Amino acid sequence: MIRQKNFKFIVLAVFLFGTVTFSFAQLSAGGKLGVNLANLSGSSVQNNSMLIGYNVGGFVNLSMEDYISSDFGEIFSIQAELSVQTKGTQADYFFIVPEDPTSTILTVENVPQNFTYVEVPVLAKFTFPTGRKSDLSVFAEAGPFVGALFGVTIDGKKSRDDDNDKQTDPRKFREEYSGYDFGVAAGAGLMYQLPFGGRTQPWSAIFNFRYSLGLSNIGEFKEKTIDMPESALEDIKTNAMGILLGIAYKF
Repeated sequence: MIRQKNFKFIVLAVFLFGTVTFSFAQLSAGGKLGVNLANLSGSSVQNNSMLIGYNVGGFVNLSMEDYISSDFGEIFSIQAELSVQTKGTQADYFFIVPEDPTSTILTVENVPQNFTYVEVPVLAKFTFPTGRKSDLSVFAEAGPFVGALFGVTIDGKKSRDDDNDKQTDPRKFREEYSGYDFGVAAGAGLMYQLPFGGRTQPWSAIFNFRYSLGLSNIGEFKEKTIDMPESALEDIKTNAMGILLGIAYKF
C-alpha cells in the first residue's frame, strides 16, 4: 500500500509538470525506447556480470530560452521523463533453508536477477547546434532520478516456496528489496531535425547514451524474509548504461 501511494505521487508530479509546461511555447515532447546494459554493485553482490534489459518511456522538455535572456538560455532546458525499465545482474544468489538448524548459507551460481522499475528522471539538458544551418545538434544531460520497484524475478521466477508446503504461500522475491531506488543519471546524444512537418520542421530523431547510478541500497532485510542472510541484502546498488532511440515533437 505504501509503495502504491508513493508511486501515485510520482506519477502525479510528472503529470503536473507536463500540464504546466504545455502553457509555454518552448516545449517539446516525445518517446524513447532501447536497451539497458545493467549490473549491480556493492559488497553483497558476488561474481556479477552484465544483464541486458529494456528501457521505454516518454518525456517533456522545457526550453529556458524565454526565461534566461542570454546565449545560455538558448542551449539550456529541463527535461522530465517517465520510463519503464529493467535493471539487475547475473550473479550468485544466496539463501538459507528455514528448516536447517545450522542456518547454512546456500549459493546458487550465475543466476539472472531482473528488477523492473518505473523511473522518473529530471535532467538539466544542454543542446549545441553543429552549425548555423545544420539540422544536427549534440546534447549533454545530467540530473537525479527516482524509481519505484514493480517486480523482481530471480532465475525467471517471481517467488519461491522453500518448504514445499502447499498450505503456505510462496514468498515473492520482491519482498527482499526496497520499493524504491534513488540516484543520478548523465548522458549525451545526437538530435537530428527531420525534413517534414512544414517549414518549422518540428519533428526530430534522437540517439542517446545514458548512464544511471543508484545511490541507495535496494536490499531490505525483514523478519518475514529470514531465509535470506542479512549480508546478502546490506549493500546492493543499481547501475545501467542505456542505449536509446527516440522521436520528439516541438510545439
